[in-house]
Amino acid sequence: MSTLAQDLALLETRGLLRVTMEQSKPIVRFKHALTRQATYSSILQTRRSQLHCAVAQTLTQFHKQPDLELVLSIAEHQLYCGDDAGMLEFLLPFAQRLIYTGRSPSLTDLLTRLNRAALNKTQQRDLDTALADAHAARGEYEAARELYEQVLTRADTDPLRARLLQSLGVAAYHLADYARAIESYQACLALAQRQEDIALQARATGGLGLAYWSRGETQIAEELLKQSRNLSLKLGESLELATAEYNLGVVQRSLGQYEKAIDSAKRAEMLYQKLGYATPSARTLQLIGACYHSMGDLRVAAEYYNRAIAGSHVLGDLMATAIVQSNLAELYAEQAELEKAVELYSLSIHYCRVAKHDSLLAYNLAGLSEIQCRQSAMPGRNDLLLVAQQTALEALAVAQRIQYPEIQGMACRVLAEIMAGQNELMRADEYAKQSIALLSQVGSSRELERSYRTYGNILSRAADEETRALGAVFLERAEKG
Repeated sequence: MSTLAQDLALLETRGLLRVTMEQSKPIVRFKHALTRQATYSSILQTRRSQLHCAVAQTLTQFHKQPDLELVLSIAEHQLYCGDDAGMLEFLLPFAQRLIYTGRSPSLTDLLTRLNRAALNKTQQRDLDTALADAHAARGEYEAARELYEQVLTRADTDPLRARLLQSLGVAAYHLADYARAIESYQACLALAQRQEDIALQARATGGLGLAYWSRGETQIAEELLKQSRNLSLKLGESLELATAEYNLGVVQRSLGQYEKAIDSAKRAEMLYQKLGYATPSARTLQLIGACYHSMGDLRVAAEYYNRAIAGSHVLGDLMATAIVQSNLAELYAEQAELEKAVELYSLSIHYCRVAKHDSLLAYNLAGLSEIQCRQSAMPGRNDLLLVAQQTALEALAVAQRIQYPEIQGMACRVLAEIMAGQNELMRADEYAKQSIALLSQVGSSRELERSYRTYGNILSRAADEETRALGAVFLERAEKG
């Protein structure tokens, strides 16, 4: 009777297989994909299922602590042998690590192929929770929120409710629904405090800090983020501490404390790398790039942006990719590389539409409309003014729907410039005043300066001297900041 080694050697001799040594172990592969597929298709379905079950059982027996790639391989075999419940139970303990190491696309693929009818109600709930987490990791926050809300109605314990409320807060925050985010985080925090769960307290407190910051309530945001960091320090080198450092960096950057923000972000990135969490690590590179961008060091900013794009794209992180593309588009716009800016804004807009991320979609549309407006001033490109107008109107409509005053103000400013370019000065005046009113509410100094400048330029074109003098006042405001 021939041995396995002899059979493999014979197949290798006939050119069907190849054996290579990888990490001191022999690895056997079919020489051609078509040969593999033909061989697999020739096996009866019942026999295939038996073989997949045998492989899954053997791998789990010999690898008590499998690496993540092997986890995915074992789960795949379990799925093919029809053990849906077993596959889910095996996969769930690894779900968070799969997500944070950039494997959420593979996780999502496996979970969506499960036969729900083969699962009991508890398993279906756990499946939906894992799917929601995977969607959130890929920036698909609308899909994640819908699933979290459904699962929350089926949560039968306080720890599970707290965990779902935290995740729901994250999804609501990224969808710019800050009131709902705060409500979810506060409910999560109350449960976490009752359970004395420090990790969840740290996460909920940090989430609250970001939500308040996004609403312009900076003082309470800073205090909450410091609380989150102090709680996280009790946990040592943890995901919570890395996230707390990242969140502090976000707010420090918004306050113009760029050096502090870079230090916080670098501490976060170092921890993410040490923990092996590739997805948040790539997002932190974007934050560092944004700090250098704000400091005017465009060369270093571009380096970090491109590293972040490369990392996020490989990981299938749509929203992180979209955010950095938007940042890089702004950078190119500042360098007057308008075609590159348009290309990046367009790519980012595509990802935002796929992920249904309306707040970033509105921001990108407003940015793209401004570039199109600038391009329309070039010889032979005046047709772009109408294109810019349609883009800005869509940005305004999306921002109004999600009640995002800063983006509404940006869109109104661009529309004012477009109307001025079409010599419709009355409509330009109306849009400019709307922009200033909206941006004055949220305290966005940079955008408010731009709106002052736009309004000043419009007024300076008036026929009467008094209006032109008022225009000079707004232009002076813009210069003073």
